[in-house]
Amino acid sequence: MSTDAKTEETPAELGPLTVLLVEDEPSVARVTALWLKKMGCNVIGATDGREADKLASERSVPIDLLLADVMLPGMRGPVLAGAIRRRHPETAVLFTSGYSPELVSELFAEHVDTAMLLRKPYTAAQLRASVKLALSRKAAAGAAAKEAAQPAAETNSTSSEPALRR
Repeated sequence: MSTDAKTEETPAELGPLTVLLVEDEPSVARVTALWLKKMGCNVIGATDGREADKLASERSVPIDLLLADVMLPGMRGPVLAGAIRRRHPETAVLFTSGYSPELVSELFAEHVDTAMLLRKPYTAAQLRASVKLALSRKAAAGAAAKEAAQPAAETNSTSSEPALRR
């Protein structure tokens, strides 16, 4: 990822969203937070999984998006996502990773239907597109869950389509 955030202008088009950014590499965290803020997001930062879990547990208001590295010290991103979603089920999840696809896919397997993965290095435009996709995917999953919860007589369809896999 380019560390010169000024080379890529990112329009403020996502906010107001609360993003819990969990990244242990300071330069990546700094640039990503800057890009998210330019998109209109409120960014809460953490450098490891345990710190992020503590921050999330102290919040009574929703976290719209968890943006976490897969390989974090203290608690890996997928474990963190599970813990946060138990308290904040409305939270969309976007993982990032620079590790090999084989390693990441094994760790990411539990969340493949409910989260997105953004490969490092990424650009501001890729980040923006992935955030929008993660949020829309979470919204679609929420709508599908509400529809599935309705009695069969109230729905027009007897089957629910599976979530798209990335």
